[in-house]
Amino acid sequence: MFSHNIDLNQKWDADFVSFSPIFEPLKLWANNFSQFKDGWPGLNDYQAILSALPEPILTQSGKALKIVQQDGKPGHFSEHYAPRIYLSGEIQTRTENWHDFFQFLTWFMFPKTKAIINAIHIPAAQVRIANNTDLGRRSPIENMLSLFDEGGAVILCSDDSMLQLIRDFKWKELFWQRRDELQSKLKLVTFGHALYEKGLSPYVGMTANCILLSAGENILQQTNQQQLDFIDSELAALLSKGEPYKKPKDLSPFPLLGLPGWDKNNEMESYYDNTDYFRSGRNKKG
Repeated sequence: MFSHNIDLNQKWDADFVSFSPIFEPLKLWANNFSQFKDGWPGLNDYQAILSALPEPILTQSGKALKIVQQDGKPGHFSEHYAPRIYLSGEIQTRTENWHDFFQFLTWFMFPKTKAIINAIHIPAAQVRIANNTDLGRRSPIENMLSLFDEGGAVILCSDDSMLQLIRDFKWKELFWQRRDELQSKLKLVTFGHALYEKGLSPYVGMTANCILLSAGENILQQTNQQQLDFIDSELAALLSKGEPYKKPKDLSPFPLLGLPGWDKNNEMESYYDNTDYFRSGRNKKG
């Protein structure tokens, strides 16, 4: 399908950003690591990028984000992954790990939104601990936020009729019949770090869980960094209000490889006849 695929068990490949359009939004920040040709950057290299920022990335509690090595099993609430970020700014990170690398980069791309998502998780987790309930039993909004944080994307679109096609699962009409309009009217920006990881070895079936944003043509013509700033502000405001995204089904499924240029095989109309990928609606578990 693609000329490049990365074996996730292999060593670092500094050229990964050129392998798929999925990586275009993070290219600026990934370029900080382009000099590492012979092996993975270390956690000290991650921290050096953070420390070089004009202003620190802050959690909602006002703590500066910093990289620390992943510890063992947490013994107290404050030692769990999300609370530790919120309370101390420390983001536990594994070495030589694509998943954690992309998690790190998304904090640069969406600092306000990542901080909001982190903060929303904290009181709900505290309630579960106080009531001695199962830590794994999260509320609908927590499940939605986790789904988006891991596998989400944002769609900027200047044509509301296209956004409606996404809501209605009208994929062939969107991707084929209106193909010539897509480049100028719609842009997908990947948010989730797990989705970026999947982009290293793309496969038919890759689906993003999307937040849809109406955006004027001026937004679509902006630079990548300007678009990221716009998205970050919009998402932070939306998620802070809790409307309209409150549960997993409020996110819109989107088959990524339907976008022109994301799979060389989608240049044929028959590509979009694969109803296992381009579904007519949500499955029963959705």
